Amino acid sequence: MKPKQTDSTRPKIFQSPAAAAAAASVTAAYALAKSADDSNFEGVRENNPVQDFSIEIHAIREENKVLESSVAEVKAENSRVREKIDDINGTYAELSKELHSVPGQLVVERSRCSKLEAQIAELQKRLDTSLSIEDEVQKLGRQKSMVDRNMEMAAAQTQGSGGV
Repeated sequence: MKPKQTDSTRPKIFQSPAAAAAAASVTAAYALAKSADDSNFEGVRENNPVQDFSIEIHAIREENKVLESSVAEVKAENSRVREKIDDINGTYAELSKELHSVPGQLVVERSRCSKLEAQIAELQKRLDTSLSIEDEVQKLGRQKSMVDRNMEMAAAQTQGSGGV
């Protein structure tokens, strides 16, 4: 391996690009600091009385009070919103439980309806049977009445003919 040739005219610190950029930055900062010491900036500094700072401080304090008031209002609003959210979450939980219980209730009601329908069908059969029995009883009653009348007529004829 060959050793790299170095540029002897430049100091060793400026040989890498990062080092060169850092050195340029330091040089610029030094030049800016030196120019800040000039009389142009001193005149500006002397024209700012202490009272100007107190006005700025007062304005900042007023702005701070307004911001603190706004923060307090926002915190109060957040508290109200949290309460509403908690209420809504509670209602949601109750409704969710109720919704999950509905299918079970429907199964119970279907079963109950099926039993009632079976009872109605049985009662309808009994009613039909009782109606047919009632018709039969009326028919037998009419037949009995006819038999009784026939017997009375036969008895009356036997008595009317003078009997033996």
